[in-house]
Amino acid sequence: MSEINTTQNNYPAYPGTPLRVGSSGNNVRIMQQYLNGLGVVYTAVNRLSTDGKFGAATQNAVIRFQKQFSLSADGVIGQNTWNAIVAVYLSVAAYRPVDVTTKYPGVISAGSSGDHVRFIQSYLNAVRRQYNYTWPLLTVDGRFGANTALAVAGYQSSYNLSVDGKVGRNTWASMIPEFNKVIKM
Repeated sequence: MSEINTTQNNYPAYPGTPLRVGSSGNNVRIMQQYLNGLGVVYTAVNRLSTDGKFGAATQNAVIRFQKQFSLSADGVIGQNTWNAIVAVYLSVAAYRPVDVTTKYPGVISAGSSGDHVRFIQSYLNAVRRQYNYTWPLLTVDGRFGANTALAVAGYQSSYNLSVDGKVGRNTWASMIPEFNKVIKM
């Protein structure tokens, strides 16, 4: 097993070469462990096998991380993404989660799918859990179905927004800061 370079604070230092699909080894394993650790708060980031092999699942987790923190969403762990993953992981470990800065993607509604639906599901679950709201607990699967529409409508009603079950600009603009607030409680 090769050595992992660390900074003087004993955190894993960027290895100098980007990690991407096809990469393998200890540095990939460390990033998989860190992504799993921060996924406790940022549940839209999929759980990973910590096998040290950078495959599609790791790439998807990296992209989801990058999108939530306004990084270039290329699925590659270059120096900026490496440093961001380490910083967010350490903040979660210290019970000081970092605010997401997920950009508004346009209206999302029933039938939509993808990462932004995962983010909505994750954010709604966190708010629901914090305040014991009664809208459905959502499976974070990236598919905007009936339960997600009900949860969005419940959120909208609870926050005095126009209730239509769609995530438009106003709902998004409310949901992001509310999620950021509840992860710090």
